[in-house]
Amino acid sequence: MSEEDEFKKSYDRQYGDIELLKRFWRYLKVYKKYLLFIIVGILATAVVTILPPAMVQSAFEALADRTKPFPQAIDFMPTSLFLWKFQINLWRAVYPYAIGYVLLSLFLWLAQVLLGIVVTIVSQRIIKRIQMETYESLQEHDLMYFDTQSTGQIMSRITNDSQELNDMINVVSQFVANFFILFAVLIWMFVVNWRLTFITLGMAPFVFIVAFFFRRITRLTTGKWRAAIGEVNASFQESVAGISVAKAFGREKKSKEEFEVINQATFYHAKKRAFAVMGIWPLMDGISTIGVFGITLYGSWLFFGGLASSDVILLFLLLLNRFLYPLVRVASQFSVIQSGFAAMERIFSIADAKKEITNPANPVSKELHGQITFEDVYHQYVQGELVLKDINLKIQPGESIAVVGHTGAGKTTIASLLMRFYDISKGSIKIDNVDIREYDLHNLRSQIGLVSQDVFLFSGTVLDNIRYGNPQASLSEVQKVIDIVSAQEFIDALPDGLETELGERGKGLSSGQRQMVSFARTLLTDPKILILDEATAAVDAYTEWKIQEALDKLLADRTSIVIAHRLTTIKNADRIIVLDQGKIVEEGDHESLMKDKGLYSELYETYFKHQSAEWISEISDVFTD
Repeated sequence: MSEEDEFKKSYDRQYGDIELLKRFWRYLKVYKKYLLFIIVGILATAVVTILPPAMVQSAFEALADRTKPFPQAIDFMPTSLFLWKFQINLWRAVYPYAIGYVLLSLFLWLAQVLLGIVVTIVSQRIIKRIQMETYESLQEHDLMYFDTQSTGQIMSRITNDSQELNDMINVVSQFVANFFILFAVLIWMFVVNWRLTFITLGMAPFVFIVAFFFRRITRLTTGKWRAAIGEVNASFQESVAGISVAKAFGREKKSKEEFEVINQATFYHAKKRAFAVMGIWPLMDGISTIGVFGITLYGSWLFFGGLASSDVILLFLLLLNRFLYPLVRVASQFSVIQSGFAAMERIFSIADAKKEITNPANPVSKELHGQITFEDVYHQYVQGELVLKDINLKIQPGESIAVVGHTGAGKTTIASLLMRFYDISKGSIKIDNVDIREYDLHNLRSQIGLVSQDVFLFSGTVLDNIRYGNPQASLSEVQKVIDIVSAQEFIDALPDGLETELGERGKGLSSGQRQMVSFARTLLTDPKILILDEATAAVDAYTEWKIQEALDKLLADRTSIVIAHRLTTIKNADRIIVLDQGKIVEEGDHESLMKDKGLYSELYETYFKHQSAEWISEISDVFTD
């Protein structure tokens, strides 16, 4: 695979420079007053930049004029008096230009400071807006996007690439300023001496050849470097999240070796990028040295030919820095701008990634009653690999359905499709005879509660987590759901009760306690349809006994789909649906399915029997005997 192909694979989408500039301008034009100030400041700076060298030239011209009469006057006065008057005369000739030089230099410094402050304000506001839009876009993306993007890569785009973009915005202002300075200096050079100006201009092609050579390299290497940083971030995050598993399996050394490979790749791309960004400067210094040599040599020839005065040659040597520095900056800043373009590509690719799950043009918003119908439903996550096949199922309002089957049978997929985390590949799912793809997404999901085995709690207080789906809930409403799920006992044992701060993902609570908070959080939203996706699988027997009564209350008068490994939950369901390799193979209540001696009977003997009171009684009798 070529480097170009590898580079393209590291992005979700490629953008042209013109497209990126138009996109950038949409953010920039919001700050028109700031832009006007920046433009006026840049123009003023460009004009004033050429004046200090002109002050030096004028001072040398004045010195030359003032020293002409003194050789004739030396015979008519003492040497000391002559020297004193000579110095006074020189001071009078020079001091206005010296003071002007200092004042103009001070003005330039103040102007650059003010421009820097304004540009920083604008750049930070633009970055803030871009980050907010990116965050909003992430909230809108469907789960398929997150299935294919690592968290570390996404975080790298929002943080590191945003900083790169911020650097580019600052450089753009410097780029424009340097361009105007370059233009002003060039005009002044032509006015003073066109011959020396052409010598100076002879260096420009070499500068731009070098700049454009580094341009492509910088764009390419920066994209690879940013992608590599994303891999490092992802590795760090995964390592921290799974540190206990790594220690349990003694994988610390192996993990270190794997990270060393990733880190080495990052180092390699960072080294190439550093060469692309910084390698331009030695070449530019060489071109500058050649320029000084050319002006000095050709200027001397012009001086002896009477085509240029010594002060003009001095002016050009002083202007050379005013010309070359902006020229070098303009040329080299192409590299930084290209780095910014690479960052923009990575950031905008998040917002522009295709969203599979979207609201319809005229979404339906209404209160749900809870009738659910699956009609000829097929679904696949990967092309050609069906997870669900020909699912036909009708659930009445208030009915409780238990879904069982071996791992990979498609149980969780049913829950994900009903929540419309994914769109079905074929068929339809209807709630109250309306296809779920016609509902407003927020309206649909706000009336469906989901409690899964892998509970995710956010940093914040216990109260914040319970109120997560209903922030306006009163304390009395919160207390009511806490009582229903029997969570008061463990909450009272916490250091600050409901105000106890939880760590990342609910650190500080046991699995059972996190699950009870999750039940309370869901119940507080009062969903019309409830999905329990193996919600008690990670709960110990004592905690399950405590929340079983809560489950009965939670499921009462609600349409519910329970994906369960617990016999008590399954036996209490109105109907049991048995899945096998994505198909419904059996359907009925516990007794009828046991009589059929089919897959459910096999699952019961394998998974559920040991949870029954009868089996526990039999085992107790065996040990007693």
